[in-house]
Amino acid sequence: MARAVLLATTVVAVVLGVLTAQCAADTCQVPDPSKKDCGYMGINQQQCEAKGCCWQPDGQGSSTPWCFYKGSGPPPPPPPPPPPPPPPGQAPFSKSEVEKMRGYFLKNIDIQGSGGVVASPDPNTPGGSYYYHWARDGALTMHAFQITSSSASDYDTQMQHYTKWVVARHAESDPNNIDVRIEPKFELPSGTPYTGGWCRPQTDAPGLRAITLIAYANDLIQRGQKDFVMQYLWTGDSSSYYGGAIKHDLDWIANNWEQNSCDLWEEVQSNDFFWNRYTMRKALTNGVAFAQAMGDSQSSQAYGRVLASLSPTLQRHYNGQFVFEADNRQQDAAVICAFNDGNLNDGVFAPNSAEVAGTISTLNSLFSSSFPINQKDDAAGVPGILYGRYSGDQYAGGNPWVLTSGCLAEVLYRAANSTAATRRMPTAEATEHFKAIAAQLNPAAVAAENLDMDTPAGLARALVLSGDGVLNRIRAHTINNDLHQPEQLDKNTGAEASATDLTWSYATILKAMAVRDTITSAASTLTSGFVNARLVVGTADLAAARDAAPAATQRGLPSWVAPVGAVGAACAIVAAVGVVITYRRNRQRAAYAPIA
Repeated sequence: MARAVLLATTVVAVVLGVLTAQCAADTCQVPDPSKKDCGYMGINQQQCEAKGCCWQPDGQGSSTPWCFYKGSGPPPPPPPPPPPPPPPGQAPFSKSEVEKMRGYFLKNIDIQGSGGVVASPDPNTPGGSYYYHWARDGALTMHAFQITSSSASDYDTQMQHYTKWVVARHAESDPNNIDVRIEPKFELPSGTPYTGGWCRPQTDAPGLRAITLIAYANDLIQRGQKDFVMQYLWTGDSSSYYGGAIKHDLDWIANNWEQNSCDLWEEVQSNDFFWNRYTMRKALTNGVAFAQAMGDSQSSQAYGRVLASLSPTLQRHYNGQFVFEADNRQQDAAVICAFNDGNLNDGVFAPNSAEVAGTISTLNSLFSSSFPINQKDDAAGVPGILYGRYSGDQYAGGNPWVLTSGCLAEVLYRAANSTAATRRMPTAEATEHFKAIAAQLNPAAVAAENLDMDTPAGLARALVLSGDGVLNRIRAHTINNDLHQPEQLDKNTGAEASATDLTWSYATILKAMAVRDTITSAASTLTSGFVNARLVVGTADLAAARDAAPAATQRGLPSWVAPVGAVGAACAIVAAVGVVITYRRNRQRAAYAPIA
């Protein structure tokens, strides 16, 4: 009898436990710190509740989400422990692993031959479906696709389709009563502008598309395929595709660069985001050269005048310690991505500058303290750091993001490349920052190699190891899922979170690895009569050269060249006769010192 009573009591307890858990999962009584954002910028109560989520707009003025998931739910199971990272000095990802991720990346490009790029094939994320073409993601993806490919044949078909996608979108009537060029996202595969509530407008897309398409146009011209350029990209006739896809986007910047916009995270608004301004600067700089090369001096001069007004505004974003995104969004990893995607290799926010080094140090401190997984990984000896988006992020729980972490790795590799290329130490302020960064991000490897970080070669090597640490930490948390790269990693466990197979995540990792390859590959000695005279030309530098070619040679010796002795004269002659170096990842690359 006692056993029966005990059994009945146990059954009741289990049932009550299940019911209690179910009720907790269905309730909107969730503590603010546990609320997970279910909405998006501009969502209203009806749209929120239609998603099965809770609407409590009582946190105005705070970062607490108004639209959030019911209950906190059970915590996700911890992922299995990561395997040990590759030995120090070895690439964070093997060639086969890079190709595997590239395969995932390519599946998200040119959806059904439309030219559109899906942000993620995941239809069920905390922010809803990601099965759309975001204008920003698409442009960045297609640029990354070009500069990480071995040859034009790898990307030609997809780039032609993307070009036609852009031309077709430019011709759309916008249902949201804004200029379609600053529309954030489109349906796939139709290309129809998304009509739901969203943060509009987003003004970074015209510049990002122009950067991508100018790079492709220059590549086509170098290969003797100017007809395609004149048919779609720069027609010379305003009645034909508004003068071409490149001109139409550059014209928007020239006339509207100070317009109010949502940020790249689609949450806050400003007319002065660093990400927007710095990438617009690159688009206009390349546009000045490209328009001149296409015989349109009037447009070239117009872009140049706007560039002269825009460029001085950038320095306002440096407060003496770090570069901030906007007055209403100070510590934001968007600027780290901007240092890569807007870089012109002309010394303005150079990757080994004090501005960049100070920004990395500031964000390292922020994200080290924000995410328990960073502290756990540090204690376990896993090198690197995982970056989030910005201070106080609440979206989907406020986690680390793979794409911003990939951006950090790339800028560290760029800093290594710049230091080795010039054979000069950065400023004393930048050097001290970089020493501390290296000691934080890969202390065991830096100590094992006993590097003299007061020399260019030693500091460059330490920066390579720092970038390796970041990618190794990403690898540690994604290797057990066959290197499928998500949008986010859980801030407590490191488990993959939010959207799966995020295209932008792959783009930043592939670009970072491509820059690393150029630093660590075998060097080519320049036989100029000077012993050991060498030239560093990294992937990033070659990409910048191609972006601005063929008119780059009109501006004298290209800024991406670090000549030595008689090599300088030879480079000047090369520049004068207009020979343009175009990027091919597998060609010979020169390096001042073998730093890997």
